[in-house]
Amino acid sequence: MSFKKAISLIILILAFGLSSNAIGLEKSKPINYYIEHDGEQKKKPKYTEGAFEKDALSEETSEEESKSPQKKVKKKKKKKKPSNFKKSKRLKKYSFRKIQAMNKMPRTNAEYLEMSKEIKRSERVSTPPSYPKDDKLVNIPEPNLIVVKYNNPPGAKDVDLRLLMTRRFVLSKAVLSPDKTKSVYSKVYSYPGTQQVASEMFYINIPEDTSIVSALRDFHTIEEVRKPIIKSGTDLLFENEKRVLSLLDWSEDSKKIAVVEKIGALTQGPWKTEIKTYDFETEKAYDLTTLREAIRYYWRTKKGLDLIDYMWDIFPVGWDAVHKDRIIVYAYAFDNKKKSPKFLGTWSVDYKNERPELMSLYGTDYEISVNGYALKFTYD
Repeated sequence: MSFKKAISLIILILAFGLSSNAIGLEKSKPINYYIEHDGEQKKKPKYTEGAFEKDALSEETSEEESKSPQKKVKKKKKKKKPSNFKKSKRLKKYSFRKIQAMNKMPRTNAEYLEMSKEIKRSERVSTPPSYPKDDKLVNIPEPNLIVVKYNNPPGAKDVDLRLLMTRRFVLSKAVLSPDKTKSVYSKVYSYPGTQQVASEMFYINIPEDTSIVSALRDFHTIEEVRKPIIKSGTDLLFENEKRVLSLLDWSEDSKKIAVVEKIGALTQGPWKTEIKTYDFETEKAYDLTTLREAIRYYWRTKKGLDLIDYMWDIFPVGWDAVHKDRIIVYAYAFDNKKKSPKFLGTWSVDYKNERPELMSLYGTDYEISVNGYALKFTYD
């Protein structure tokens, strides 16, 4: 190789290093290729993207270039056109406003009070709405309301508290007196702030010539300011405690009521049962606390068993059919394992909290009077 040819090759290499793009250097070909094929470096070969394989040049490239990721071309997402959704013609629409207009029902409590301000309180009866019947719905029985004796079978009736999960209060069913002049019901309140449940007992004077069904169905649902005759937990704060009042029964002469008070934790069952009575003639309420004291005293002195060390309670049954001013109660206790209950006898107490008495340690065959009236749903 001559000196002039060597000089020209050096100049060619320097020019190639300064401007590789200008001469159209192909990255997939080694440098020796362009030295041996002088004059062909201006021709830029055409390659399709991603069609070439690795060659000697890729091995000589730096590690930084080999690690650099290839740029991905972002594809524009096509917007989906909204589908033309058509409602099925088979769906039947029920307009609540049309039903309200058909029944002329008030929409708010203020509207109800405005519509009924010229009506006597005894005549303020809420009419249930009537919905158009769908002919396609078949074999669905309609419930019927029948009047039954309330305390049958005898025993304390519990108030359904399931609606307290979504409401602040629930109403028990109304119970009509034997002479059909009064009805009583309880109202149970929920206080989420203090985790407390309290209740009150109310009564309503039923107007003359009122049907039994209307007296039991309509009057206690009307929102009115009424004075409670018995309270439990509404005057004092009992955090995380549940106090529920429920009617045991009316007396036979329609002058007194016996009420059961169940006390317990909010997340557990009741741990204590008390009895309360109310006399409508004297307008006085009584707490029958002497009965529990008499039961504890008897078993401690006569049997050497202190009930304070065990879980025990009473089960009120109803008014005595023979001694009509007394209430009959069953007492029972559990052992330490809370599995086998022990019967503590049949007891009775006067409605004024006087003269608690042991009737029998073993027998329960005593006649209980059944006096009040209530409504029951049937599908017959």
